[in-house]
Amino acid sequence: MNVANRTLFIADNLEILRGIDSDCIDLIYLDPPFNTKKQYKAPIGSQAEGASFKDIWTDADIKNEWHGEIAECHEELYQVIQASEIIYDKSMRIYLTAMAVRFFEMHRILKSTGSIYLHCDPTASHYLKLVMDSLFGKQNFQNEIVWCYKSGGATSKYFAKKHDIVLFFSKNRNYKFNQVKEKSYQGIGYNTGNKKVHLYEDEHVNNLGPHTLVNLKDWWEIGMLATSSKERTGYPTQKPLALLDRIIKASSHEG
Repeated sequence: MNVANRTLFIADNLEILRGIDSDCIDLIYLDPPFNTKKQYKAPIGSQAEGASFKDIWTDADIKNEWHGEIAECHEELYQVIQASEIIYDKSMRIYLTAMAVRFFEMHRILKSTGSIYLHCDPTASHYLKLVMDSLFGKQNFQNEIVWCYKSGGATSKYFAKKHDIVLFFSKNRNYKFNQVKEKSYQGIGYNTGNKKVHLYEDEHVNNLGPHTLVNLKDWWEIGMLATSSKERTGYPTQKPLALLDRIIKASSHEG
């Protein structure tokens, strides 16, 4: 590996990825823009003041040579990306093109025992799944993880949108995986068919009595960062450490 451990880059990740040796990374988690057609900016006075990014995709966000790279290496993927403009709109085609050239490099640098977790939302998750199936192989798709949270606005037009999607792929079948457990308590909750259980995050389980440890499911109830959270920096799309903690424990070894 030609990059020192715990190195932080603040740059276009495509150029950084292209400079990293092949087959040297154990685990990738990425939280890219979601194609929300919004502009994000950290509030004045926050730790992240000055941080901003545009999640609005136009021709200026891609290079002409990327089309050739995708078409030459993965003709079927190129056809899928082109079709997304007809099905969705032009911005989706541009967005998927920008993502695909980065996925090429992520696949190259990932070890044979490595895994990748792609954080997205229902805006583009099903389109991104097609891209990942093409590059990593549908046989290496392991989970669609649903990150559930309670915060966020409601509407009278449809069900409140309270989850993100995390697509979990491995490089091949010989990937690292550690089963993560969570605590299950008897109590008032949803009916599973044979008993009633309620699952709680660790910070909520004090004094709740006897519990059992169960394998973690593919839906994770982890609260979004509260305004008063010590973790909060003000970065507009900051994710909780608890989310990353689960991914790191599941798909990498100590150190």
